[in-house]
Amino acid sequence: MNRKHTTGLLLLALAMLAWPSAIEACAVCFGAPDSPMTKGMQWGIASLVLILVPVLGGVGGFFVFLSRRGKAYAQFEDPELFKE
Repeated sequence: MNRKHTTGLLLLALAMLAWPSAIEACAVCFGAPDSPMTKGMQWGIASLVLILVPVLGGVGGFFVFLSRRGKAYAQFEDPELFKE
């Protein structure tokens, strides 16, 4: 480790000792299921999943479309076209 990294870790440790309430767990990490912060996190995760699944499905569907299109038009490929 270099000196800059060691100094940064030392300052972080001193800050944690000087201000111990800053390192306490929040309601989400502590596990309070009825906390508004926990409910907000759950809604955030749900909204990300509800956006991510259709987007990834669309990307996957596009590649399936390209595969099917390639198989359908493979019969029209001219092998003489790609000779050198």
